[in-house]
Amino acid sequence: MSISAKEIELLIGKLRDKYREYGQKHSRAWFNIEAFEQRHAMAVDRGMNMEAFALAEIANFEKMREKYEKKKSEKPFSKMVDDIMEQNAERVRKYPAIYFHPDADLEMVHFYGAMQDFALHRLPILRVLIDEPEHIDRLNRLKDAVSVLALPAGRRHSRRILDHSAVLSRTNPAGGLEAERDRNDYLKESAFLLHDVTDFCDELLSQRRQEWETPVRFDRLPSEGRSRTKLAVDFSSLTGYGAILEVKNSAGAIIEDFRLSAFRRKQPKSS
Repeated sequence: MSISAKEIELLIGKLRDKYREYGQKHSRAWFNIEAFEQRHAMAVDRGMNMEAFALAEIANFEKMREKYEKKKSEKPFSKMVDDIMEQNAERVRKYPAIYFHPDADLEMVHFYGAMQDFALHRLPILRVLIDEPEHIDRLNRLKDAVSVLALPAGRRHSRRILDHSAVLSRTNPAGGLEAERDRNDYLKESAFLLHDVTDFCDELLSQRRQEWETPVRFDRLPSEGRSRTKLAVDFSSLTGYGAILEVKNSAGAIIEDFRLSAFRRKQPKSS
């Protein structure tokens, strides 16, 4: 059923009001009343079917409004990048910062702090729990590796960080690229180690040990001073299984927060 000329004019009038409203409140570029008026005048001059014109214009307006609302809800790409970078920086900043060289970037400073905190205040608790020679050997290998990466020797930084500092201090033209490569190698080496720790913890958690169902005892803890005190405070309320899980979760959090999930040792192919 067709509509009357009066009803058509009423529809066109309401559509004109919508263009004015959205043009003023939102965007004249999107809701251009002048362009609409030009299309209306052309339709009248050419004797077009004004009912078809009005319905087509209403449909076009609604489509344009939906597109505009969707576009407005989307963040500009640069803003999205800024937000992602800020979120990453926030996750990194929760770890202690150890400033070892003026040219070390913020992520590296906090990553070194995260690794050192893990080496001092998480990994040593496993020595209290394990007594099988094979597990002790594996733990000792892990501790040796993390010592090279993150444990200070007296007042000097870890051996691997000293090596990285030397690379940062070089002044040759390729120094920047070499420093970036060495930084990435440090992150990769640390990621391999952290994955090794989580795998080791998974193996321990798969065992059924009655003594690990009771609270942790600290009489076998070799650490001394503040490290021993912090270990006792952090793990005093946990069972053996809870302590192993805490070590695993701490290693996993560093992997996740520094976006190192992909850096895992290649597993040997089974024959």
